[in-house]
Amino acid sequence: MEQRITFLLKKSGEEGLTKAEETELTAFFQDEANRELFNSAAAAWPEEIPGDGEVNPVNWEPVLQDILLADKPGNTPVKVLYRKWWQYAAAVVFIVAASGAWFLLQPKNRATHHVPEVAADIAPGTNKAMLQLSNGKTIVLSDAQNGVVGQQGNAQVVKTDNGVLAYRRGAAVAGNGVEYNTMITPRGGQFRIVLQDGSTVWLNAASSLKYPVEFNGAERVVELTGEAYFEVAARPGQPFRVKSKGQEVLVLGTHFNINAYPDETMTATTLITGKVKVSGAGYAGVLQPGEQVQQQGNSHWQLLKNTDIETVMAWKNGYFSFNKANIVTVMRQLARWYDVNVIFETKNTEQAFVGEIPRSVSLEKALEILKFSNVHYVITGRTIKIID
Repeated sequence: MEQRITFLLKKSGEEGLTKAEETELTAFFQDEANRELFNSAAAAWPEEIPGDGEVNPVNWEPVLQDILLADKPGNTPVKVLYRKWWQYAAAVVFIVAASGAWFLLQPKNRATHHVPEVAADIAPGTNKAMLQLSNGKTIVLSDAQNGVVGQQGNAQVVKTDNGVLAYRRGAAVAGNGVEYNTMITPRGGQFRIVLQDGSTVWLNAASSLKYPVEFNGAERVVELTGEAYFEVAARPGQPFRVKSKGQEVLVLGTHFNINAYPDETMTATTLITGKVKVSGAGYAGVLQPGEQVQQQGNSHWQLLKNTDIETVMAWKNGYFSFNKANIVTVMRQLARWYDVNVIFETKNTEQAFVGEIPRSVSLEKALEILKFSNVHYVITGRTIKIID
């Protein structure tokens, strides 16, 4: 049986499987009793797979989809952190077939391509941020005790038991106009905030959100740098606006994601539910759920109708998701989350990566995606150098 599974795994990456063989492999993955047999077969398989130029990832897609959608009502998305063993194993095998990458299931005692080891392994990012109050005071939220951490205008600033920052209306205090706070997440940090109107914002690493302590005007306006996911509370007659890197997003009550990092060449706004209007220099358009508008430079805009929502939302859901991403894109995301610097001393930057990595693993585990692909690196302290 083990030889048969090894044969099917290898064949899937070469000439592809017949329909009967796809059914056989799918049935194998769905049997809980086959967990150990898969581990044994998979341990031998990577040595036998063809080189990158011979692999055809398209052959794996029907098998992967059958496996991941099995026992799921409708087309419910499947997240890597909640897969059964056979779903997770199938995803890993798919990554091997697609890009030669191999991680998490790789046996420790197997020989691998030589890649410098991480001398002092670097832990993943955590929930940490700084809060700048209107009076200039800064609170390190990861150090602050749960409970009230400050008073801003008529609102109490509270760090809750589950590590969320929330604004709660307190006793009236005489003030001088609108007060603004700014939440800043460093590289290697993320945080969630509940604004005074009940809207919730998840901030990704190396991001900041400036917002009024209370929304008393005709509009609710916040300013974003970096990436954030918004769940905006509906307030008829008081629209919500997000300003970020050359664009404005007008919201009436909806869920959406904005990626507007200064070091990215593109700003992307993706609508999950509801409706938003995106405007900027030379562009104005209303998004429908599942659509994404991209801005490059000051005037180049592009509307995508069928966005890969799972990839967009991966960071919030606790993992990296790469869909034909090049090494520059991959390393930019890893650099923010693990707080490392990346230097490229190679022209080989267009190789495509496909797959998912939990954001909870160490940097050493995350970098294992490079071990079976044509990428080499050297690590010194917190600097990763990509070389030929």
